[in-house]
Amino acid sequence: MIGALWDNTEVFQELQSRRKDSRQFRSAGQPILRMPETPPNLILIGFMATGKTTIGRLCATALNFRFRDSDTLVERRAKRSVSYLFAHFGEEVFRHMEREAIRDLCRGSRVVIATGGGAPLFPENVAHMRKHGVVILLTLSEEEIFRRVANRNTRPLLNQTEDPRKRIHDLLSYREPIYRQAADVSVDTCGLCCKETAEKVLNAYADCTSKISWIYEHRRPSRKES
Repeated sequence: MIGALWDNTEVFQELQSRRKDSRQFRSAGQPILRMPETPPNLILIGFMATGKTTIGRLCATALNFRFRDSDTLVERRAKRSVSYLFAHFGEEVFRHMEREAIRDLCRGSRVVIATGGGAPLFPENVAHMRKHGVVILLTLSEEEIFRRVANRNTRPLLNQTEDPRKRIHDLLSYREPIYRQAADVSVDTCGLCCKETAEKVLNAYADCTSKISWIYEHRRPSRKES
């Protein structure tokens, strides 16, 4: 069912209609709107436990894109977990590896990318994301984030605090304005199941794509036409 979401979105149907119209206008030698054959990547940002990886996989399936996770790429290259990198090498080393991973992932095409919660805090990362894709922010209530983060051993920024709830609050307060500035659009996931969230993300992606990907083109009439 999730694989059919993209084909069923009203925006996608509108884009398909415009493509048909474009072919008609092209034959008449009129200015047209053309959408590039390669669509922009879909890049998910947001706080920890907002579902970026889960939703990213669903969206990739629906779009027939590849799915990539920046933390997973860092771990594969380092042959160590993110938690291990934080504990033994420090955050600075991890952030350097994260920047390289995001740069390389964004250069791909037809990719859904799930990023780490701290990635948008660095302008270099945001520049790569916005250059190569539509950036969508997933939001979730502080209470739900705290409920989901049951195993703090997998969350380096929460490992060394006696009050994880306060730590989450402080991090969210600082990061949320930065997230919103980096994103093209935000999707509130509160109270939604994974399928519903994925559908909202796909429609937001389609809407952004329809607004930013169209360019005017004018084809000169051929000798036969003139």
